[in-house]
Amino acid sequence: MRVVVIRRVKPLPFGGIIIPLISIIIGILLSALVLYGVGVPPDIYFSTIATSFLSPQILRSFVLLTALGAALILSFSGAVWNIGAEGQMIWGMIGAGYIGVFVAASSYYISPSELPIYQAMPGVMILDASPTKPVISVLHMAPPLGQALMILVAILLGGLWALIAGSLKAFLEIDEVASTLILNYIAYFSFNYLVSEPLRGLSVQAKQFLRTDALHYALRFVRIPVPGTTVTYMEVALAVGVFIIVWFLLKYTTLGLRLKILGSNPNALKAAGVSTRKYIIIALTLSGLIAGSVGAMIFGANFYRLEKIDNIVTPPTQNMGYTAILVSWLSMLDIRAVPVSAYIVAALMQAGSELQARLGTGGVSGIVSGSAITYTLIGFVLITFTILRVFTEYELKFVRGEKSGE
Repeated sequence: MRVVVIRRVKPLPFGGIIIPLISIIIGILLSALVLYGVGVPPDIYFSTIATSFLSPQILRSFVLLTALGAALILSFSGAVWNIGAEGQMIWGMIGAGYIGVFVAASSYYISPSELPIYQAMPGVMILDASPTKPVISVLHMAPPLGQALMILVAILLGGLWALIAGSLKAFLEIDEVASTLILNYIAYFSFNYLVSEPLRGLSVQAKQFLRTDALHYALRFVRIPVPGTTVTYMEVALAVGVFIIVWFLLKYTTLGLRLKILGSNPNALKAAGVSTRKYIIIALTLSGLIAGSVGAMIFGANFYRLEKIDNIVTPPTQNMGYTAILVSWLSMLDIRAVPVSAYIVAALMQAGSELQARLGTGGVSGIVSGSAITYTLIGFVLITFTILRVFTEYELKFVRGEKSGE
């Protein structure tokens, strides 16, 4: 009796549901064992995971991960592996920040005697009421126009950053996994240079903490009045819009069809006289455009300023560009499953943060941080899924060994 691995004639029935579900269960159990070894009580661990799925705090992560997951599926469908959503989001933040703080509004020093006058003026926001050098932000354009321009520039910069990796892949055959990953770190350091030098604000806080001045309140995205969450109307609109557009592109357009063929049989495109270089560039650029728009959301809906990244392990993007890879993989590259995958991953992220809070400084938090708990949990799910996914395309067969001489 021997075991052989053969390709399935038909896909595993309900494999798109069964494999991710089993991966999540096994990943949670394995991470529970590891974390128990460093002092995380199992009862607290499992109860926290259960409550995180019902927490309104996951809404914002869910919305952003849905948009990012759709962005990555767009490139992954063509077997173009965009690992650079982090960098594309960073450039989206830079673009939105520049427009919001320097174009749609801008900062000025005023004399202390003028402060009462400007406080009563419409369109003026007091950034620093210092008795020596007060700083104000003056609105230069209608808020809807300013917000639209912030998003547009963020989209363009995200796409241009992805275009670099796409061009390297298409014309020089440089692996996009390596190039997009390297470009992430270049984006981090570019971000730090810009906020430390040319984009540095005028206020005392901006000078002290190496950051831009704050975004004018009229340009900030409006939050949905749901207790326990900071998600905005703009973020929800973006996620819904991106999901519908990507679904339509992949299902009903020639572009979507050719991207799928690029991922499964690029030689067929070449035989038909279609440029694979063109579609490699398109796949990465479109993915980057969406990631850039998410960067605008992070700036305009949450941070309201660009601040130097002290630790690249914890950037303002919260590493969602990497986390979204898990979203796309758990969805089995099926755009319809992205919202479900995003919801699950957002809940797991929230569980890591809540565990850190529940354990407190007197627990294991001195040894294991909240982010480490999150990465352990998500990492085991991803590893398990990667292994089990083989069974969607292959199956094991037990074959009787032939007798000698027959």
